[in-house]
Amino acid sequence: MKNTQEKKPASRIRFNVVDAVLILLAILCIVGIWQRKNLQSLFDSGEALESYTVTFEISKMRSTTVNLLAKDTALYLEDNGTRVSLGTLAEQVSTSAATVYLQDGDGNTVKAVYPQDDHEYLLDVKGTLNCRGIEHDGIFLLEGKTYLAVNRTVAAHTETADFEIRITGIQKVTG
Repeated sequence: MKNTQEKKPASRIRFNVVDAVLILLAILCIVGIWQRKNLQSLFDSGEALESYTVTFEISKMRSTTVNLLAKDTALYLEDNGTRVSLGTLAEQVSTSAATVYLQDGDGNTVKAVYPQDDHEYLLDVKGTLNCRGIEHDGIFLLEGKTYLAVNRTVAAHTETADFEIRITGIQKVTG
């Protein structure tokens, strides 16, 4: 009698197009996750932030406080209970006698200057800050987090003084 049983060929792993597509998708997923972490660390580390100058003014500041605003002085603000660096003063602030414009009994505008004496008086202050941030679609985010805009008033402070500043301009540093 003849052995009619056929021998089955040894099973081999077959590789086809579907397997190649699945492997390629797995590799792309891994690369995507890795790239996402790289982009996230880029924004977290501040590498995407650019340099800006922020001009500001302070109305009716005491002359003794103005003396604390020297070049390279760091200014801060509070944002949701967190201390955020507003930047450093690019130069010594400029000052002028604090003035108020009033109307007299006849409806004419009258300029009133706060009196100055030898000890203490009020000044209007203008200054420029060097800071870092991101601007996108006309919105400026200080340090990528805190919203700032022209004509916005914010409570700022140094290590020794508190005051309110009104932002008068935000410009990207070129070059």
